[in-house]
Amino acid sequence: MIALDESFVVLILSILCGVLGGFLVAHKGVRMMHGGLLYRLSIGLAAVGIAMGLSAASRVLDLSPVVSDTFQIVALVVLFFIGYSAWLSAHAMQTEA
Repeated sequence: MIALDESFVVLILSILCGVLGGFLVAHKGVRMMHGGLLYRLSIGLAAVGIAMGLSAASRVLDLSPVVSDTFQIVALVVLFFIGYSAWLSAHAMQTEA
């Protein structure tokens, strides 16, 4: 019973994370900085929230653990590419200054 309650909490928090990222991406100020660090982090937040939400939903629905783990791997890959992209843009800005 406790594991099921934890899964629902993770599901709700993951959905809220994806919604927050979606709202940030849709914000006019963030859209104006297309390609900037905040824009990339907002895209990453939305993508990770969606992937983790799908992972938590598959755990709540008692699907195969492989399905849930696949969504978590997708979230990690997205986080890596967003972080690497942000790192590259930060170093590119530093060399221009």
